[in-house]
Amino acid sequence: MNQSKQDHNHVESASHRRSMYFKITYSAIYNWKGSGNQREQNNPSLMDSFCHLIIAQEATTGAAWVLLIDQGDDTGISTTNCIEYIIPRICEQFNLDISSLRAFEVWPHQKNPRLKYTEIVISDVNFDNEGDRVLRNSWRPADSNDEKLLDQLIETVGDKVIHEEL
Repeated sequence: MNQSKQDHNHVESASHRRSMYFKITYSAIYNWKGSGNQREQNNPSLMDSFCHLIIAQEATTGAAWVLLIDQGDDTGISTTNCIEYIIPRICEQFNLDISSLRAFEVWPHQKNPRLKYTEIVISDVNFDNEGDRVLRNSWRPADSNDEKLLDQLIETVGDKVIHEEL
């Protein structure tokens, strides 16, 4: 009876786990100017900003995961301060469905070399007065399962990701 109960628990917990398989479809430095809106992109007087952008497609659902990885000091305006414009621009540029997108900001943790993940929760996408798509969002810490997947995605692209040395 004990063995049967253990087998049942094992099957039950195994059924709650879902394997996810990803294909990296893009991994490179992503640049923008100013706040990231379209009209600012050709203005030479605005500061250049950049992060490492990774786009991964989940194999079974086709949903895209977007990782915006901070590259340390002297990288311009942070993604946090431009997120409402750069996520819609990334979706447009790479033909991603924003309604099924999962997006994360990745920051080197200052007291621990481990990466810190923040999920960007998209609640709405509208247009601003200039005609640029702009999203409304909030942030939340990524859960432990997502952290593991994000670690694996970042390891897959290897040395292209800059990890701050402490």
